Amino acid sequence: MLATREQELIALHAEHFSRIYQYIAYRINDRERAEELANDVFRIVWEKQPPEPPGLGWLIATARNVLGNEYKGRSRRDQLMQRLAEEARIQAVTTNDDEQQASVAEILSKLKDRDREILMLSYWDDLTTAELAESLGCTPSAAAVRLHRARKAFAKAAPQHLMTEREV
Repeated sequence: MLATREQELIALHAEHFSRIYQYIAYRINDRERAEELANDVFRIVWEKQPPEPPGLGWLIATARNVLGNEYKGRSRRDQLMQRLAEEARIQAVTTNDDEQQASVAEILSKLKDRDREILMLSYWDDLTTAELAESLGCTPSAAAVRLHRARKAFAKAAPQHLMTEREV
């Protein structure tokens, strides 16, 4: 019985493989993959064990389903690659931001308390010069001078790559 099935499959393969291969190859641009998919069609015939040897129409319908699975797989791979690329980009930015934050924290820790306080009030708490003066108990002009000096001290202690358009 098994030998008869094998002979039928071999005959079916010999008769229809080239048509199934062409059907698939016209729809994807990869000869090796088209051959694999065409062979999958005949593997499915073997696994399904139809009572009668299937005709070309059944084989084409099976090839269409195999192609549909191939398209879905390619789409999922593309989506996965896009998601991984996006995650890698975000990770690189996050890692870079974390490194910059650590560098800024290290520089701030080396500054005088007065300079660190006014920089943190100005940049982290986003206070205006008038609000800085009020919180420090000095005039707005004195607060502006203190902020200017603190910025210079930070810039002197900071590596060049941390300094941007808006100097700290």
